[in-house]
Order: sequence, then C-alpha cells, then structure tokens
Amino acid sequence: MNSVPTNIRYINAEWRDSEAPPSIGDRQSRRNNTAYQAVEVTDARTVEDNFGLETAGFELTHMAEFAGDRGKEAIEKSYYPQVAELIRKVTGADATFVLSYQLRTEDQSDFNNAYARFVHCDYHLENLHKMSLKTLDMHNVEPHEGDTYVWYNTWQPVDNTVCNNALAVCDWRYLPTEDVIGYNYTGYVGKSDDGSGGSNSVGNLVSAPVYNPRHRWYYYREMKQNEVLLMKQLDGRTGRAQLCPHTSFIDASISDTAPPRRSIEVRILGLFRANA
Repeated sequence: MNSVPTNIRYINAEWRDSEAPPSIGDRQSRRNNTAYQAVEVTDARTVEDNFGLETAGFELTHMAEFAGDRGKEAIEKSYYPQVAELIRKVTGADATFVLSYQLRTEDQSDFNNAYARFVHCDYHLENLHKMSLKTLDMHNVEPHEGDTYVWYNTWQPVDNTVCNNALAVCDWRYLPTEDVIGYNYTGYVGKSDDGSGGSNSVGNLVSAPVYNPRHRWYYYREMKQNEVLLMKQLDGRTGRAQLCPHTSFIDASISDTAPPRRSIEVRILGLFRANA
C-alpha cells in the first residue's frame, strides 16, 4: 500500500447540530467554516479491493483523451455524448443526461473554477428528485412512475498526467451517514445558474461530511489523460453507495516544477426505468 500524509479541510464539527447550515462560496467563507485535518490518502492502485460505484462510490475506467476545441458548444457537441454513453455502459442505466461540465486549471481567479480545497459533495439527497425532474424537462423527457434517478460525476485529466492537486475520494463503506450534513454553496450567487436547480439568490443546498477518523481516503496516482474517475453523487436507494465526498489535496513529495493539474468534470443523471 502506498499512502500520502496530507491535510485536507473538513467542515467544522460545530455545524453538525446547528439548525441553520453554514454558507461557503469564496475563500474567506471556506476558511471560516472549515479546518484542516490530518489524513492518509492511499493510492487505490496499490490496494487489493474491487472499488466500485455501488460499493465504494467510485471506480476508475478508461476512455479517449479529451482533446480539441474547449469552447462550450464544442464540449456539449462532442464530449457530452462520450461521457453519457460511458456512464450508461458502466451503470446499466436506461438513459443518461448531462447537466453541466467544469474545466479546472491552475487559475485561481474564480473560486468556482479553482481546485476544490475542502471536502464536499456536489449535491444534497434532499434535492434528488427535484434536480432529476428538472433535468429530464431540460431534455424534453417525460418521467414515468417508478423511475429511479442516480447522479454521477466523471473526472478526467487533460493536457498532462496528474501530479499534484490530485483528487481524493472518500470510501462510502467507511462513511457513517450521520457524518454528512448540509451547507449552502453560495459561489454562484449573482452569477449564471450552475444547473443544479437551486436558487442563486441564496445559494444551493449541498452536503459535506464532518471529520471522522474512520473515513478512508483514496486517489489514483498519476492519472493519465485516457483515465476517468467515476463518482456517485446522489443515489437514494438503500444498500449501495449514495454519494462520494471528494477534494483535491497537496502531496508534499511532488516537485513544485511538476506540470499543473488540469481536468474536466461532467455531471450526469442516470435514469433507470421501472420494468424496463
């Protein structure tokens, strides 16, 4: 096993029993509401474990490198169909629908586009059906009684192999559900809607765990451009992983001269038809 000692930010435990959730949407509010915790992040490639979306909440797979025009129209036309089909094949979903994407680079000028610097989930289970129905409506698809909705993320390196600022993921099997609390993400307030279905006048309700030494963290060392990390973001079904907290982290052993991490992530709804 190959593990990296590091510090990652968790939402402060004081919020666990608070009636009102904290708000995070810029660097200052992140500092105010989170604190560093020492953890070990283990290279999943060195572990004899069948990590999977339904058990751990994440798994590694492969697809063609992301290349070509990086404009919004080009990504929606060429890249969206690829990741939607990948999720459909891996999960067995009857249909998949892309909601949005994010390109991340070393540019820190926009909090929404910068590397994630605290442990978080992208959504909140409370919003599962609302988000799913809104997304189906965006794609002119009629919901059926008994349909099941599951949200996924794809995360793929671009330009170069990932060195520093790799993505760490928390294994669902070691994440007590009572550790996960809600918070308001306010990074999009006053900006264009991020597609999550929340009100951008007050922020979007999402979730994150508070620290627990039971949590187990993993990453895939030196991810290549043809590798894709799949993550479970929302699943209301019992008996399987429901979400996958994640964050970037600093590996002190990586040289400062290593190329910056760049990646593209896509949020995708999986639709499982009743009696399909």
